[in-house]
Amino acid sequence: MSYEPQQPRPDYRSHGEPGRPDPRTQQYGPGPGGPQYTRDQGGYRAGSSGPQDDEKTVAVLTHLAGPIAAIISVGWLGFVGPLIVWFIYRDKSPFLRAASAGAFNFNVTLWLVNVVGWICVFTVILSPLGFLLIAAYWVMLLVCHIMAAVKAGRGEVYRYPMQLPILH
Repeated sequence: MSYEPQQPRPDYRSHGEPGRPDPRTQQYGPGPGGPQYTRDQGGYRAGSSGPQDDEKTVAVLTHLAGPIAAIISVGWLGFVGPLIVWFIYRDKSPFLRAASAGAFNFNVTLWLVNVVGWICVFTVILSPLGFLLIAAYWVMLLVCHIMAAVKAGRGEVYRYPMQLPILH
């Protein structure tokens, strides 16, 4: 929990204000004065207070929605939760937009791995590969989403290791 005073949240709807650099071209990552966030990477402009507590909570739930839905649907609907969050918060919070887009893209990629794995299972000769792909699906799903939820709880954007760039 931070004890520094909260700064007013900037308005991201106006791009290209005269005299100000374009936030989409700024660097992301820890800078000399602490973390820097940009609109591109789903965070905030440098110098802002970062994501609020409610945004962190929604981001954590977004990352955990994928594995929970995948467990309930036996691996088939893990991408639905992040997609719903993306539709709700895509214009309201750059942090949540980046978190939900990353989770959705990762879940779709893993869903395709799962489909290929099940197709391989039903062929006799490729069934060992199929079981390996399905096992990799579940390991990647659980490990990466837990790591993403922990980072989201700290207010950081998690970059998934492999994802098809569908949502931005």
